[in-house]
Amino acid sequence: MSSSRFHSHAEQAQSVEAALAEAERRVARVSPAEWARKLGCPLDDLLHAAEALPGAQWALRFSDPQTFLLSLAEDAARSEFGRFLLCARGLNWRTTDLLFDPAYHAALRQQERDGSLGLFDRLAFFLFPLFLATQERARIHQRQIQPFVRDGTALASLPCGRMRDLLTLDYGTVRGGLRLTGIDKDPEVVDGVAQFARELFRDRPPPGALDIRTGDALVPGFTTPPCADAFDLLTSAGLNIYLNDDQSETFYRHVYAALKPGGAFVTGHIVPSEEYCWERVNRLHWRLQVAVMTVLVGALWEAYVKPADRVRAQLTAAGFRDVHTIPDSQHIFPTFVARKPA
Repeated sequence: MSSSRFHSHAEQAQSVEAALAEAERRVARVSPAEWARKLGCPLDDLLHAAEALPGAQWALRFSDPQTFLLSLAEDAARSEFGRFLLCARGLNWRTTDLLFDPAYHAALRQQERDGSLGLFDRLAFFLFPLFLATQERARIHQRQIQPFVRDGTALASLPCGRMRDLLTLDYGTVRGGLRLTGIDKDPEVVDGVAQFARELFRDRPPPGALDIRTGDALVPGFTTPPCADAFDLLTSAGLNIYLNDDQSETFYRHVYAALKPGGAFVTGHIVPSEEYCWERVNRLHWRLQVAVMTVLVGALWEAYVKPADRVRAQLTAAGFRDVHTIPDSQHIFPTFVARKPA
């Protein structure tokens, strides 16, 4: 099975001009009835609600719904995060890491205080329910991983990106024998992880042996030599949301084989809106998110949203047992923790 299209969204990225032109075509194809179905309200209602949002400095146009949406796409193109998302229709490890980078968030908050923060960055980092759930999911993952931080354990992250999920854990009780492995298809992550580790640990060594490998989640054993019965825990975030059912099942089987008996797998998946806890979801922000992600961006992950029951069934079919689901507060991006029998 070929998986080359998962190497990097950047390889498929359009130019900004082409992405904006495609956004305009997608907007034109959606009928008023389709808008009402997607949003749960007429598009005019969304326009008027957005117009009332604080922040008159934003360069948006409200003459009609289509003009408003296209001006929102143009605002997104002025953002580092939004520009990549528009052009690639997904996130790579660099742009995903911005969601979890405290220094980047602090810079955005400073822009907010200065009145220079663009609407798209405010929506994406602080208001869109999906990205809020993504940030919360990362915190849930770390809570599940932390008990495995012990002397002599082997932890892995795939795809690892900057390896923030493992490197920012609490290693205060570790005395030795810990192994941390990062696996990613992008060869540039090797330098990215090394730089991040230097920033985090500065004058002290990392908490354990650090091994970064290039590898493919859809290839048995991931790397050469292959990983087999190698890890006490493997965590994965942001890959399976781009995989179809067959690819997900293949990936989960490979994870199962890479874990030691009794090992754990921690992952997450975006679920359909029918499973959301709507009492905790801001509907205006969700409707703006739908307009941006579904229509303006055409986000690649939307084709692979899966009910939580299907994710659990796929993990069970791969051999995992004791599959537990831990929802985020909005029930948008739940965490799944699965065990390989001892």
